[in-house]
Amino acid sequence: MKDRIAELEARLARVEQRLSILEGEQPAKVAVDEPMPESSAAHRMVAGAPTHIGHTLLIFGGAYLLRAITDFQFVPTGIGIFMGATYAVFWLYMAYRKGGVEAQRTSAAVYGALSIVLAMPLLVEAVQHFKLLTGQQSTAALAVFCALALGVALKRDLRTLAWLTTLGGIVTGVAIIMVSHTAYLVATILILLGLATLWIAYSKDWIGLQWLGAVGANGVVLGLVGLSTTDQWPVKADTAAVFATFLLLTYLVSFVYRSHVKGQSVAMFEPMQALAASGITLSAAIVAAKVGQFGLGLMGVLSIVVGGSAYALAFSPETRRVRGRNFFFYSTLGLLFVLAGSGLILPHNAAAILWSLLAITMAVLSGRTGRVALSLQCTLLLLAAGVYSGILATGLQALAGDAGPGWPGPRGTHGMVAIATVACLFIPVAQQSERWGRLAGIPQLTVLALSVWEVGGLMVAVLAPVLASAASDAPNLGLLASVRTAVLSVASVTLALSSRHWRWPEARWLAYPLLILVAIKLFSEDFPHGNAATLFVSLAFVGSAVLLVAKVIKRDKPAEAV
Repeated sequence: MKDRIAELEARLARVEQRLSILEGEQPAKVAVDEPMPESSAAHRMVAGAPTHIGHTLLIFGGAYLLRAITDFQFVPTGIGIFMGATYAVFWLYMAYRKGGVEAQRTSAAVYGALSIVLAMPLLVEAVQHFKLLTGQQSTAALAVFCALALGVALKRDLRTLAWLTTLGGIVTGVAIIMVSHTAYLVATILILLGLATLWIAYSKDWIGLQWLGAVGANGVVLGLVGLSTTDQWPVKADTAAVFATFLLLTYLVSFVYRSHVKGQSVAMFEPMQALAASGITLSAAIVAAKVGQFGLGLMGVLSIVVGGSAYALAFSPETRRVRGRNFFFYSTLGLLFVLAGSGLILPHNAAAILWSLLAITMAVLSGRTGRVALSLQCTLLLLAAGVYSGILATGLQALAGDAGPGWPGPRGTHGMVAIATVACLFIPVAQQSERWGRLAGIPQLTVLALSVWEVGGLMVAVLAPVLASAASDAPNLGLLASVRTAVLSVASVTLALSSRHWRWPEARWLAYPLLILVAIKLFSEDFPHGNAATLFVSLAFVGSAVLLVAKVIKRDKPAEAV
């Protein structure tokens, strides 16, 4: 727009000048003195393309001349390598100079790119071909060059140079690892490079650069974990786990600075990188534990500490003032780390009991703070407790599994988890939110489903051995089917009645689907295995359940509050 306005002003000036000449008010001026319209950026780029191509060819020609001088031993190899490095840094300096002039920013980007293309392969050749530098020395030189190039990119606002520096640093670092087996120092440099791109993206708002840096940081640490499993590389599993922990903690500290010091909301990158780094760290710890170099207990303690810190950040004043992504991010991060840490330290039953108690706590906090996210955490904790304690597997076996000597026996932990699940239904939780919309009821709906699964499964697990000899070698399959049908039918009526209460309106969405499952079960189990007496019981329960559910749930009226 500015270029077009300048062009229009120039044309208007020329028209006024010609009118003045025709009217005899002023003498004609030489056409050379007339201001020419400023060309647009696209026009400058197209017009300058031959110049940039010519400069590129000449610069590469100079590089090959230095290579020839070195190859033919006109100068010692060390001096030749030094000359080549100086040549590359010189063009980086030219990028810095040209970047200060708006009209020459394209030239600056070209010079910066050429500097990277000249310098980074030279660092690999100095190790592999010339045997002049060690892997550590070449890596140190790479770190210095990347720092200089990123400094120029920041100072002159050259985003392209930052992208090329990051990509080149990652590729060169991997190449140095391959030719010199210098894994630890390269991993350190690439992690720091990833963090540098993150902070650059935060300061300059260069969206996307942090993703590329994270690819290099995550990839090199994951490579360390993989290399630690072989004897051909001098990489230890416990050291790889330390690097993974360093990767995770440094990124998390950066996220905290952004959210609690700068007061900004987390974006898509933060949860994705936190999840990726956490997965890499857990994998590294497991690999180290398998070879006896690392204890999972230590990783469990560290996970609990990080999880507790994340919860503290979630409930801090800086986060509570904003009801948005920051609270969801830190609270979910705390949940995942607490689950992982306690799961690594505690036995399954103890972990399940702890998670059940935490679920009750989250339900209470959800009701007091009005946050649906805490209701979701309550649901996830109950689900984890159900899986770890085995009650979900026991309930599935009791409701749909085969009878016989392998019939599941309920344990005390199962009862405690089931009681906690039902208790969470009676604790008021947040069920309405403008941000969540209709999704706000999903956590409570899931808890209802878990309650039916766990309580119904335990009832069948206890009653079936008594009424149908389900745990013996000769179970009464017809009577077992009737017991299951009766329990599920009662559960569907209970759900329908619960939907009339203002606390459990979501129960109506489970009543009819459960009846459909009971009907399918009636034809797939009750009829094939039942007799006249057991079928009478099954049909009586199913028919009564259908009538009661249809009467309780009135489709033309919303659920009334009790």
